[in-house]
Amino acid sequence: MGSGSKGKVPFLLLVKQLGGGQMGKQVMMAAMVAVAAMTGGPWALAGQAPEGWSVPRTADGRPDLQGIWANDSATPFQRPDDLGDRATLTDEEVAAMQAYAVEYDRVGGDAVFGDTPFIRALASLEQPAEDRSAGGGSTRRSTRSYNQFWMIDRWFDNRTSLIVDPVNGRLPDRTASAQARVERQLAERNEPGPDGRLTLAQEVASVDPAIRCRGAGAVLSGRGYNSNYQIFQSADYVAIQIEMHHETRIIPIGDVAPGEPGPVSNTGSSVGRWEGDTLVVETTNLKRGVRGSTVDTKITERFARVGPEMLQYEYTINDPATWVQPWTARMFMRPAPGTGVIYEFACHEGNYAMEHALRNERFLDSDGRR
Repeated sequence: MGSGSKGKVPFLLLVKQLGGGQMGKQVMMAAMVAVAAMTGGPWALAGQAPEGWSVPRTADGRPDLQGIWANDSATPFQRPDDLGDRATLTDEEVAAMQAYAVEYDRVGGDAVFGDTPFIRALASLEQPAEDRSAGGGSTRRSTRSYNQFWMIDRWFDNRTSLIVDPVNGRLPDRTASAQARVERQLAERNEPGPDGRLTLAQEVASVDPAIRCRGAGAVLSGRGYNSNYQIFQSADYVAIQIEMHHETRIIPIGDVAPGEPGPVSNTGSSVGRWEGDTLVVETTNLKRGVRGSTVDTKITERFARVGPEMLQYEYTINDPATWVQPWTARMFMRPAPGTGVIYEFACHEGNYAMEHALRNERFLDSDGRR
């Protein structure tokens, strides 16, 4: 499948070069809207296959899911409150948001993760077009981040949330027991030590699990930062190599699945089956939950080719001990640009970042954090 980036990167480089000054912003915006109108652009409703396209297949007739797929969508996990019931944005809104993101990349500043690119770009729509600016740098003096240079370009489409069920684009309500569990965990995490400050262990515990190198989970939910997934496929097995922390899931298909699950693990025990042209994978036996769930959650994933350079990935989380109903998120992955190889993610080799960041934060505290 190769890098799959033909036709995308040159245009992005062009709009970055046009991004300087008021005239550059106007030209950039016009160019992006024109491309959206002519081609459907990266912000067209995802998952729409071009006319005449057919699903590629392996030698055994199954859909060919193989390749390195990048999950670099900017669509937020949950629909922002400001968007109310709006499930989609207009092409003009998405083009303006993409232009804002390109300008932020050009100017530079702190690296932005997760839903932040979408939230900031959405907020920029409230400003007059001539006043929109991505700015640069950070107003908060800190040592915990690096700049946007190291981040992948995020792509926008019309959707306002990855969650498709419930239809409001937001997680369902927690159960009473789950809410009590969350409050208890927060209280334990924020209880200061004998000197009135958080202990080092508490500070480390509050850091994102990805930074702590705890290993990947079963769900392919990372976006925009080492969010590449390589799929290998045979008649009886599918393997998924996860770039972040370099985990590899081995998924037996159909009758080759073992009768009993193995030991609990970060990625759990998975069994796959084909439903038409969709690969369905069910996973249990987890060492840790998903987005605050218990370890007893059941994950159901669905993989389907929906275009020549598009893989649709859905996952449903069912944990009655945490949410009042199951919920489903849908993502669209594209072929990853680059070398066609996923290199080892050696998280802890020479990694002094956490120690240094905590030490520097204490320095800023003693210095009055000016």
